[in-house]
Amino acid sequence: GYSEGGGLRVVQVPPGGAADLAGLRMNDVIIGINGTSVRELDYETIVERLRGPVGSTVQLDVFRKGEEVQTLVVTRQAYSP
Repeated sequence: GYSEGGGLRVVQVPPGGAADLAGLRMNDVIIGINGTSVRELDYETIVERLRGPVGSTVQLDVFRKGEEVQTLVVTRQAYSP
């Protein structure tokens, strides 16, 4: 879910999906997308920036409890529910 002022909490990481392959974990908080703080963006803009052409990449700044903020590069893949 999205929390104002905090970031975008990861609630689901489908096994073998793009987020999983990039090392994203449940309860990570996405605080930046391609170098822009999510605090400056509304939810629709965040979703828009996460989407993109299959094979392209998006850079996520991720906060994980008890760890330093890290930057993960996610290669977008075809979405299959």
